[in-house]
Amino acid sequence: MARADPRDVFVLKAGRTPCEIKDLPAGAVVGTSSIRRTAQIALKYPHLRVQDIRGNVPTRLRKLDADDSPFDAIIIAAAGLLRLGLAHRISQYLDSTSGGMLYAVGQGAIVVETRADDQNMSRILSKIEDKSATLACFAERSLLRTLEGGCSAPLGVETKWLQPQLLQMNAIVVSVSGSESVRSEMQAPVETPVEADQFGKSVAADLLRKGADRILAAIQAKKMTRPADLEQT
Repeated sequence: MARADPRDVFVLKAGRTPCEIKDLPAGAVVGTSSIRRTAQIALKYPHLRVQDIRGNVPTRLRKLDADDSPFDAIIIAAAGLLRLGLAHRISQYLDSTSGGMLYAVGQGAIVVETRADDQNMSRILSKIEDKSATLACFAERSLLRTLEGGCSAPLGVETKWLQPQLLQMNAIVVSVSGSESVRSEMQAPVETPVEADQFGKSVAADLLRKGADRILAAIQAKKMTRPADLEQT
């Protein structure tokens, strides 16, 4: 269906003086459970500290605002706050031009899954399909699949329709420490799922040529040496 705002947002603890993420002082604590966000914070804002925070949106906000909270701010998906009527909590939208952070593959999208052979249901659902959202998400998922990443991959993406059939994709792979990163920005005509899939593969190939495979391999090797009960989920 139509995609909600896919960006991440910066949310300050209630009562703090309004500011952007770049204005936080050295040592300030930002809450997130995402390796992707953690890596990009380490890359862009090495003076900040990251601490794990979990739970649904209201739970995270309660943890942030608690009197004894260790957090100065959290980073969370815009879509969750907007769908819950909590837009007033957003201190800053984060993207490639504001905050310098890219979002997760498919973020903000709602997908309805059906049986592949159920043509009747496919016809019914075609009436609510948003083609631009579908194709953008197909391209993003193709990128992720080609890189053989998952929800724990430090991959950020940003897609934008420059024209009705011209899709632009920005993508970044970052080491968890923020010490290494590779980026790609490409444009391509995308009118079909096949073209979307190929576009995602092309962006992935560009990232791999620039060294993304080395970064991802190092992260995977580190995960393999950790006890199962310490794995991030």
